[in-house]
Amino acid sequence: MTNDHNRRSFIKTAAAAGLLGGLAGCTRGGEQAQNSGGSTDGGGSTDGDTSTGSSSEPVIPLSEYDADIDWAQFEGSQINIGAVQHPWVSAIKPAIPVFEELTGIDVVWNILPENQFRTKRQTDVSTGAGQFDVFFMDQVVNQYRNEGWLQPLDPYFEDESLYDEAWYQPDDLFEASRWQAHGGGFSDDWTGLPITVEVQTQFYRTDLYEKHDLEVAETLEGFRQNAQAIHENESDVVGTVGRGQKGYGMNIFILNMLLREMGSSLWTEFPTDSGLDSSGVIDAATWYTNLLRDYGPDGASTQSWSDVLSTMQEVRAGHIVADANLFWPGLTGSESSIADTVGIAKVPKPADGEFAPNAYNWQISTSKNAANSKQAFLFMLWATSEPTNTWMHLHSDAAFSVRQSVWENDEFRSQVGEEFAQVTLESLQAASPDPFDRKYPEWGQRYSEELQRALAGQKSPEAAMTTAAEVAEEIYSE
Repeated sequence: MTNDHNRRSFIKTAAAAGLLGGLAGCTRGGEQAQNSGGSTDGGGSTDGDTSTGSSSEPVIPLSEYDADIDWAQFEGSQINIGAVQHPWVSAIKPAIPVFEELTGIDVVWNILPENQFRTKRQTDVSTGAGQFDVFFMDQVVNQYRNEGWLQPLDPYFEDESLYDEAWYQPDDLFEASRWQAHGGGFSDDWTGLPITVEVQTQFYRTDLYEKHDLEVAETLEGFRQNAQAIHENESDVVGTVGRGQKGYGMNIFILNMLLREMGSSLWTEFPTDSGLDSSGVIDAATWYTNLLRDYGPDGASTQSWSDVLSTMQEVRAGHIVADANLFWPGLTGSESSIADTVGIAKVPKPADGEFAPNAYNWQISTSKNAANSKQAFLFMLWATSEPTNTWMHLHSDAAFSVRQSVWENDEFRSQVGEEFAQVTLESLQAASPDPFDRKYPEWGQRYSEELQRALAGQKSPEAAMTTAAEVAEEIYSE
């Protein structure tokens, strides 16, 4: 890999900052404790933490925000941000004084562990309290939209005092990120703006590939052969690891990619035909089940994303078939025993199938009951703009940009490594993320439980997916 010294320095710093703590699709809806944290601000930020301006020069020149926007129209006001403990908060907080100086708006943070935040967020929007002007939004986006709790952003995009398209460059946002910000195809309106994205990639042991004369697999068939070669010829090393634990952000995060690569989709006809009992889904479940049962560790059906990561870090596996690109810092950082012998590549696909890695975005949204939604929109624009994104990724240890220009930035690529940057960029350009319909957390949980039963050998993949289809359709028939 080129620029190895720079990459190592960046990875060590990023890992220390808790980069992996906020793996978005990696903790959503799982069974394990969900503290997505690590450091959030370096100073133990708590509910009600207020960012204040600084007398020193702003870390980002205000000239970067020379747009046809009346940034100061709400000077003297305040916004409250509801956030989970997440590396995005750590990365953007040093730049908050820039926003405050630019707009004259004070920023108050309300940062909570993920489960606590979700409860508080739902109470806030469902009761009409409107405490949060800006809040983190995830797979429940269409539930919230359907309930009328979210404020669509389109009227603000149409307000010439609030938005300058030529400056903001919305097309620089990855298509998959824009799509998810439109409710994953369920909404014609912007439901929020994306702040982080992670995409699935393949990780492999370069030393074992050299030892057994293996080539990086582009196909699922090739991947299985490589896993078999390592599994059968190495002691104390399994061929592969992957998420098996139930949870709508756990095992089906992987299976949803595989079923799309095999030509199927979630919901053949929404909301009457889930498609989960189609041949493509059954084939995907069969391939994944057989892979982990034949070449995975004992207890593969209970492995969470963190178990997958630690198994690979501890020299106990040859591959991770497909998981978040944000595993890269943990696999190449100082805590990993394979730091010098791990490679990253695009996820494999069927020989006659489509390359379609899954991707997950956190976004920030506002509610119809928020007192300061226009101020919130200015914050969303500023936070997701190219100048802010570029600074966060060059100077604040971020590696989850929703903007293509950041992944193409030469300085950023030098910091994180060309291999990581290029694989991530190409994967994000081709990403096919999950469409989170309004009841996805409910039926997705049941679907994941059926997949876990197949992985544990309690059901055949076909029987498990047939039941999952019935459950999803029944939930929508009620």
